[in-house]
Amino acid sequence: MPEAVMLLVSPAGCGRHGAITSIQKGYKNRLFFLHMSESDIVNGQHLDKIFAATANILAEVDPRPKAMMICASCIDDLLGSDYEAIAEELERKHNIPIKACHMDPIAMEGSKPPVRTIQQAIYDFIPRVSKKDNAINIIGSFPPLDKDSEFKKIMSAAGIEKIRHIAECSTLEEFYQMGCSSYNIVIKPRGLMAAEYMKKRLDIPFCYAPAAYSIETINRTYKKLEEFLGMKLDTDRYSEKARQVIDRHYATLGPLTVVVGEIIENDSTYELARALIEYGFKVPYIIANRILDIDLEHINWLKTHAPDIVVFTNAHPSMTDFLQNNLKVDIAIGMDAAYFFPHAKPIPLRLDTQLYGYKGIESLLELICQAFDNPQDIKKLMYGLEN
Repeated sequence: MPEAVMLLVSPAGCGRHGAITSIQKGYKNRLFFLHMSESDIVNGQHLDKIFAATANILAEVDPRPKAMMICASCIDDLLGSDYEAIAEELERKHNIPIKACHMDPIAMEGSKPPVRTIQQAIYDFIPRVSKKDNAINIIGSFPPLDKDSEFKKIMSAAGIEKIRHIAECSTLEEFYQMGCSSYNIVIKPRGLMAAEYMKKRLDIPFCYAPAAYSIETINRTYKKLEEFLGMKLDTDRYSEKARQVIDRHYATLGPLTVVVGEIIENDSTYELARALIEYGFKVPYIIANRILDIDLEHINWLKTHAPDIVVFTNAHPSMTDFLQNNLKVDIAIGMDAAYFFPHAKPIPLRLDTQLYGYKGIESLLELICQAFDNPQDIKKLMYGLEN
């Protein structure tokens, strides 16, 4: 969120993860940490320290932040600490918007995992407005859509005047303009809770149009958007071009073997496996810890068309010895897949990568080609080092 900072209140171990990530991602000057001791946890003293820490951050950071998030960790959720009340008191005291959020991996398998509640907390900053414009918000993805994506061209040709995305907002005021948009399009499951919330609070209807890699799935997604927006979308030429791109790359790459991992930015492990098989590639293995509602259609398709696929869950204790299996494929998509298949060419698809629509197919195939031309070191990728 532009012109904002975050204070993470956590034990030192959790803060360490956050600190390393903030350095790797280049926002260490916007993320602050308040470490709690065992004594703090017993006595609740860390909650009192949040007030002094917030005052210190707002006094020292130049320019002064215009908004702030106070982020609780698992242990405070177990304690039942009321961060929302703390945020309200801090907001009144410092006269800037301050909201609470929760980074609590213990809730990862529940109905409100942190990847969803944090998105809701972010969009909760947007004030309600009465006047709407002919614009679309893209929700669910922190990286923006590819500038070369056909999505923006198709929407512009259909009459949509502006497409807004949080990563393309350079100021807090510009971010607030997302409240003026008439439509939300959710491209990842993690944005659904935020979209539901924005529908109720900001009166912005939403359409769930998740990222996909199969041409048929993408065709159906654009049809769904046509019905939602009530306008004709001209997609035929882009669909045809994508088919030609697949044929051209398959002629070059041949019947590759691919393992698809779960840690991919588009939350569509099974759909991606299906798409790769439709392209002509072989997918002998999938690594996935969970099954989302959107996966069921593609799992049923895979049961019919690729019944020999083996699915591993990296949360299983036996995965600690997985490398001894020495399984081999040509390409590993996702950081987890690349870790368990170290002989494969890795395609990380990290959090800074966003593929969408027909252009996403082309970009994915280009990444596969690049993996052969310039193979990357998985250890350097894991630690954010230059390859």
